[in-house]
Amino acid sequence: MKKMIILLLSLFVASSALAVVDEDPNMLGIYFDLSADTPCIEGVAPYDQMPGYVILTNPTPESIGGYEFGYLVEGNAIILGVVMEGTALDVGGAGNHIVGLGEPLMTSETTLLATMTVLYTDTTMAPVLFTLSGTQPSSIDPMLPTILYGDGVLMTLGTSSLPGTPCALINGICDDVVTTENTTFDSFKSLYR
Repeated sequence: MKKMIILLLSLFVASSALAVVDEDPNMLGIYFDLSADTPCIEGVAPYDQMPGYVILTNPTPESIGGYEFGYLVEGNAIILGVVMEGTALDVGGAGNHIVGLGEPLMTSETTLLATMTVLYTDTTMAPVLFTLSGTQPSSIDPMLPTILYGDGVLMTLGTSSLPGTPCALINGICDDVVTTENTTFDSFKSLYR
Protein backbone atom coordinates (compact mmCIF):
# COMPACT_ATOMS: atom_id res chain seq x y z
CA MET A 1 0.00 0.00 0.00
CA LYS A 2 2.82 2.41 0.88
CA LYS A 3 4.47 1.72 -2.47
CA MET A 4 1.22 2.49 -4.27
CA ILE A 5 0.81 5.82 -2.43
CA ILE A 6 4.43 6.77 -3.15
CA LEU A 7 3.95 5.89 -6.82
CA LEU A 8 0.75 7.97 -7.06
CA LEU A 9 2.40 10.93 -5.32
CA SER A 10 5.41 10.76 -7.64
CA LEU A 11 3.11 10.70 -10.68
CA PHE A 12 1.24 13.74 -9.34
CA VAL A 13 4.49 15.66 -8.75
CA ALA A 14 5.84 14.71 -12.18
CA SER A 15 2.67 15.78 -13.99
CA SER A 16 2.45 19.11 -12.16
CA ALA A 17 6.11 19.84 -12.91
CA LEU A 18 5.29 19.81 -16.63
CA ALA A 19 2.25 22.05 -16.33
CA VAL A 20 1.92 25.43 -17.99
CA VAL A 21 3.01 28.15 -15.57
CA ASP A 22 -0.02 30.36 -16.12
CA GLU A 23 -3.32 28.51 -15.68
CA ASP A 24 -5.56 31.49 -16.54
CA PRO A 25 -7.21 31.59 -19.99
CA ASN A 26 -5.96 33.83 -22.82
CA MET A 27 -2.56 34.76 -21.42
CA LEU A 28 0.60 35.71 -23.31
CA GLY A 29 4.10 35.14 -22.00
CA ILE A 30 7.72 34.81 -23.01
CA TYR A 31 9.24 31.46 -22.16
CA PHE A 32 12.50 29.63 -22.77
CA ASP A 33 10.77 26.34 -23.58
CA LEU A 34 7.87 25.31 -25.81
CA SER A 35 5.77 23.93 -22.94
CA ALA A 36 5.44 27.41 -21.37
CA ASP A 37 6.80 26.48 -17.98
CA THR A 38 10.24 28.19 -18.03
CA PRO A 39 10.04 32.00 -17.91
CA CYS A 40 13.46 32.26 -16.26
CA ILE A 41 16.87 30.79 -17.00
CA GLU A 42 20.05 31.08 -14.98
CA GLY A 43 23.72 30.47 -15.68
CA VAL A 44 23.69 31.93 -19.19
CA ALA A 45 27.24 32.81 -20.24
CA PRO A 46 28.17 35.99 -22.10
CA TYR A 47 27.49 35.73 -25.84
CA ASP A 48 25.27 32.67 -25.50
CA GLN A 49 22.42 32.58 -27.98
CA MET A 50 19.04 31.07 -27.10
CA PRO A 51 15.44 31.01 -28.30
CA GLY A 52 12.71 32.91 -26.49
CA TYR A 53 9.16 31.84 -27.29
CA VAL A 54 6.12 34.13 -27.27
CA ILE A 55 3.35 31.71 -26.30
CA LEU A 56 -0.41 32.14 -25.93
CA THR A 57 -1.53 29.87 -23.09
CA ASN A 58 -4.99 28.41 -22.55
CA PRO A 59 -6.70 30.30 -25.39
CA THR A 60 -10.49 30.18 -25.55
CA PRO A 61 -10.80 30.70 -29.34
CA GLU A 62 -10.15 27.58 -31.46
CA SER A 63 -8.14 29.62 -33.94
CA ILE A 64 -6.79 33.13 -34.42
CA GLY A 65 -6.39 35.25 -37.53
CA GLY A 66 -3.90 37.77 -36.16
CA TYR A 67 -2.25 39.17 -33.07
CA GLU A 68 -0.46 42.20 -31.68
CA PHE A 69 2.22 42.38 -29.01
CA GLY A 70 5.07 44.61 -28.04
CA TYR A 71 8.05 43.80 -25.87
CA LEU A 72 10.77 45.62 -24.01
CA VAL A 73 14.18 44.15 -23.23
CA GLU A 74 16.00 45.66 -20.25
CA GLY A 75 19.65 44.72 -19.92
CA ASN A 76 22.40 43.63 -22.26
CA ALA A 77 20.81 41.35 -24.82
CA ILE A 78 20.14 41.72 -28.51
CA ILE A 79 17.12 40.28 -30.29
CA LEU A 80 18.73 39.00 -33.50
CA GLY A 81 15.43 38.12 -35.13
CA VAL A 82 11.79 37.28 -34.56
CA VAL A 83 10.02 34.60 -36.62
CA MET A 84 6.22 34.59 -36.57
CA GLU A 85 4.22 31.35 -36.76
CA GLY A 86 1.95 30.54 -39.67
CA THR A 87 1.50 32.54 -42.86
CA ALA A 88 2.26 35.78 -41.08
CA LEU A 89 2.60 39.34 -42.30
CA ASP A 90 4.17 41.53 -39.60
CA VAL A 91 3.61 45.24 -40.24
CA GLY A 92 5.13 46.33 -36.94
CA GLY A 93 8.76 47.03 -36.22
CA ALA A 94 11.44 45.98 -33.78
CA GLY A 95 9.76 45.23 -30.46
CA ASN A 96 6.34 46.10 -31.87
CA HIS A 97 4.56 43.33 -33.81
CA ILE A 98 1.22 43.73 -35.59
CA VAL A 99 0.65 40.39 -37.32
CA GLY A 100 -2.00 39.32 -39.79
CA LEU A 101 -2.28 35.66 -40.75
CA GLY A 102 -3.12 34.46 -44.26
CA GLU A 103 -4.72 31.34 -42.78
CA PRO A 104 -6.09 30.89 -39.25
CA LEU A 105 -3.64 29.54 -36.68
CA MET A 106 -5.23 26.68 -34.73
CA THR A 107 -4.78 27.02 -30.98
CA SER A 108 -3.89 24.56 -28.23
CA GLU A 109 -3.00 24.81 -24.53
CA THR A 110 0.31 26.36 -25.58
CA THR A 111 0.12 28.15 -28.93
CA LEU A 112 3.43 29.41 -30.25
CA LEU A 113 3.07 32.85 -31.84
CA ALA A 114 6.71 33.88 -32.33
CA THR A 115 10.27 32.71 -31.77
CA MET A 116 12.89 35.27 -30.81
CA THR A 117 16.60 34.62 -31.20
CA VAL A 118 18.21 36.20 -28.13
CA LEU A 119 21.94 36.98 -27.86
CA TYR A 120 22.95 37.55 -24.24
CA THR A 121 25.79 40.10 -24.29
CA ASP A 122 26.44 40.98 -20.64
CA THR A 123 30.01 40.08 -19.64
CA THR A 124 29.15 40.54 -15.94
CA MET A 125 26.23 38.08 -16.22
CA ALA A 126 23.77 40.76 -15.03
CA PRO A 127 20.02 40.17 -15.38
CA VAL A 128 18.06 40.77 -18.58
CA LEU A 129 14.33 41.38 -18.20
CA PHE A 130 11.57 40.95 -20.81
CA THR A 131 8.23 42.77 -20.52
CA LEU A 132 5.21 42.25 -22.81
CA SER A 133 2.72 44.96 -23.74
CA GLY A 134 0.38 46.05 -26.48
CA THR A 135 1.60 47.79 -29.60
CA GLN A 136 1.99 51.38 -30.74
CA PRO A 137 -0.45 52.01 -32.36
CA SER A 138 -2.75 49.50 -30.71
CA SER A 139 -6.11 48.21 -31.92
CA ILE A 140 -7.60 48.20 -28.41
CA ASP A 141 -5.27 48.83 -25.47
CA PRO A 142 -1.58 49.79 -25.69
CA MET A 143 -1.01 48.15 -22.30
CA LEU A 144 -2.12 44.66 -23.41
CA PRO A 145 -1.48 42.31 -26.33
CA THR A 146 -4.43 41.55 -28.63
CA ILE A 147 -5.66 38.65 -30.77
CA LEU A 148 -8.06 38.58 -33.69
CA TYR A 149 -10.47 35.65 -33.95
CA GLY A 150 -13.78 34.68 -35.47
CA ASP A 151 -15.20 37.22 -37.92
CA GLY A 152 -12.86 40.05 -36.98
CA VAL A 153 -13.41 39.99 -33.21
CA LEU A 154 -10.60 41.64 -31.25
CA MET A 155 -9.79 40.51 -27.72
CA THR A 156 -7.13 41.73 -25.31
CA LEU A 157 -4.93 39.16 -23.65
CA GLY A 158 -3.55 39.09 -20.18
CA THR A 159 0.18 38.78 -19.71
CA SER A 160 1.89 36.12 -17.63
CA SER A 161 2.85 38.88 -15.17
CA LEU A 162 1.12 42.07 -14.10
CA PRO A 163 0.93 44.56 -16.98
CA GLY A 164 4.13 46.57 -17.24
CA THR A 165 6.20 44.14 -15.17
CA PRO A 166 8.78 41.62 -16.42
CA CYS A 167 7.43 38.25 -17.52
CA ALA A 168 10.76 36.59 -18.40
CA LEU A 169 14.28 36.80 -17.04
CA ILE A 170 17.80 35.72 -17.88
CA ASN A 171 20.40 35.44 -15.07
CA GLY A 172 18.38 36.96 -12.28
CA ILE A 173 16.43 35.82 -9.28
CA CYS A 174 13.76 33.59 -10.79
CA ASP A 175 11.30 34.42 -8.01
CA ASP A 176 11.28 38.00 -9.34
CA VAL A 177 9.37 36.85 -12.43
CA VAL A 178 5.68 36.77 -11.48
CA THR A 179 4.29 33.30 -12.15
CA THR A 180 2.02 32.52 -9.24
CA GLU A 181 -1.77 32.28 -9.41
CA ASN A 182 -2.41 35.00 -6.85
CA THR A 183 -0.63 37.60 -9.01
CA THR A 184 -2.01 36.78 -12.44
CA PHE A 185 -4.03 39.20 -14.53
CA ASP A 186 -7.36 37.82 -13.32
CA SER A 187 -6.39 38.61 -9.74
CA PHE A 188 -5.28 42.07 -10.83
CA LYS A 189 -8.63 42.64 -12.59
CA SER A 190 -10.51 41.49 -9.50
CA LEU A 191 -9.12 44.48 -7.62
CA TYR A 192 -11.25 46.72 -9.83
CA ARG A 193 -14.55 44.77 -9.84
